[in-house]
Amino acid sequence: MNNTTALQRLNENCLLVKITTGLPGQTYTSKTASQDACMANNANKDRVKSQVLKFTNKDIKPCRKVRDEAKAMLNSLSHPWDSHGKRLVQVSTYQNIKQRLHDARAEFYDERDKFVGRYSETRQRAANDLQTLFDPDKFPSTQDVGDQFVFDIETEAITDVNNIIIKGSVELTEEVKLETERKYARKLNDSVKEIAGRIVDQIKTSMASIKNFHDKQIKGENTKFFATALTGITTLCDALPSLNITDDADIKTFEKQIRDSLYQLDADQVKESAAVREEVMEAGDSLLSALENYNPTEV
Repeated sequence: MNNTTALQRLNENCLLVKITTGLPGQTYTSKTASQDACMANNANKDRVKSQVLKFTNKDIKPCRKVRDEAKAMLNSLSHPWDSHGKRLVQVSTYQNIKQRLHDARAEFYDERDKFVGRYSETRQRAANDLQTLFDPDKFPSTQDVGDQFVFDIETEAITDVNNIIIKGSVELTEEVKLETERKYARKLNDSVKEIAGRIVDQIKTSMASIKNFHDKQIKGENTKFFATALTGITTLCDALPSLNITDDADIKTFEKQIRDSLYQLDADQVKESAAVREEVMEAGDSLLSALENYNPTEV
């Protein structure tokens, strides 16, 4: 599928996915704490707003962890669509991750229920910890605090420009269709550029880790090498087919080069062999040079 075909079939091949989440606010401004801070520092009261924690990180962490992991998974396999959190995803990719996202949502609400179940205890602990800074009015009811946990998965079809119908002149309809098509083309072009940017960032990060380890080994300095320098490459490489919405031939070539030179790297080999490290760094530099001079063919 070439870029033109990708534009023509964007509405069939892709959809928009958005994860919307919410958590209870963790802090509130304490008038007492603000006044104490002003007095202790001889500060102007209009300049100081002191915050106290209603809930600790430990209280909220389970839900936040599920939320962050779900968003990270979606983001790793998709492209930004707008400033409101919508992501451009291939339909086939979404079908593969849909159950995992739904499982994450279920886990999020399971953790929410645990939080709600111990809410009275959490509130009492806050009262004990905060003492005179505790403000009961800042703590919602059990029902209200439960409602503040949100995890929604929204999907939206991409409008086929040929199906745009508005009440207006033929000229206006054609103008809207043309602008919509231009927007879609920009998004597809941006997706290819973003892939190249992700590859560059990951290779730079990995090569920096390998080079740092190599240089210290040559100097006889004791240092550690972390396998994440390599797993980041393999994870991104595995995601490239999902990210390559336009089926761009150059991106496929870069993917093959990464697989041939970096994908199968073993952390122990990198640790033990200076020759392997030098070979890897040379391959990385070659890829970076090609990517930094890469100009995608625009839709």
